Amino acid sequence: MNSMTGFGKAQVTSKQGTFTVEISSVNSRFLEVSVRMSRQFSALEHRVRELISNRLNRGKVFVFIGFAENENSPNKGYINDKAMAVINHQLQSIRKKLNLTSDVTISDLLMFPDVTTPGNDVFDDDEIWPIVEKVVSRALKDILQMRHKEGAAMARDMKQRLKIIKQTNQRITAEAPRVIEKYRLRLQERMEELLNNNIGDTGRLEQEITLFADRCDITEECIRLFSHIDQYESILRQKEPVGKRLNFLLQEMNREANTITSKATEIKITADAISLKEEMEKLREMVQNVE
Repeated sequence: MNSMTGFGKAQVTSKQGTFTVEISSVNSRFLEVSVRMSRQFSALEHRVRELISNRLNRGKVFVFIGFAENENSPNKGYINDKAMAVINHQLQSIRKKLNLTSDVTISDLLMFPDVTTPGNDVFDDDEIWPIVEKVVSRALKDILQMRHKEGAAMARDMKQRLKIIKQTNQRITAEAPRVIEKYRLRLQERMEELLNNNIGDTGRLEQEITLFADRCDITEECIRLFSHIDQYESILRQKEPVGKRLNFLLQEMNREANTITSKATEIKITADAISLKEEMEKLREMVQNVE
């Protein structure tokens, strides 16, 4: 099980320069990829998106690709100092011959086309892509490790909370039959009191007990909740993305807990039902960040 929160960073140096990639992600219902990279590599953005979508399934993902040219990069511009020296010597000679008072400046020398060679910011996509793919893949490996580590920690926490939910449901299951029996005794005492005063109906007792039992019976809810817990534990052992399935299953568990709460007539069961919902809320908060 993986979390949707993570961060990865990688750097690769090539003859063109140094590529730095940072990938971060937060939770989202779907996969949303945002890529920021240098303008000269914009043609590679769709390949980067495809690479990300092949490895991540859900989450809002932010990708930054930085690039810094090396000093000896074939695309980097440079100044020809030898040509500058020759032109400077010629200009100084002309200045003396013409008796010019103004001196020759660097700005004057840089105006000559032979002195500077502009950089070329256009790169061959097919040549650059293997480098970009390599550094993005390394950053992806980094973020996947972090997402898996956090996911494993959440899975351990979820198992502990499922254990608490199961124990609570066991208490509720054990207490439910006693509720009906307690009601039977209270009703029987009341009926005996009425009969002694000749104003009761013996047939009414069983009818009232039956109606009460039907109204507050939570057997099915408890059984379904046990089943949902088993399914939840089974899903946690799976390796593929499980966030959406856990979210749906948790909604079903909440539905059972709400029904138990509404049917409860004893303080013990009501308190335990509230505890169920509290633990489920903690699970829900974690599930929002599960891939």
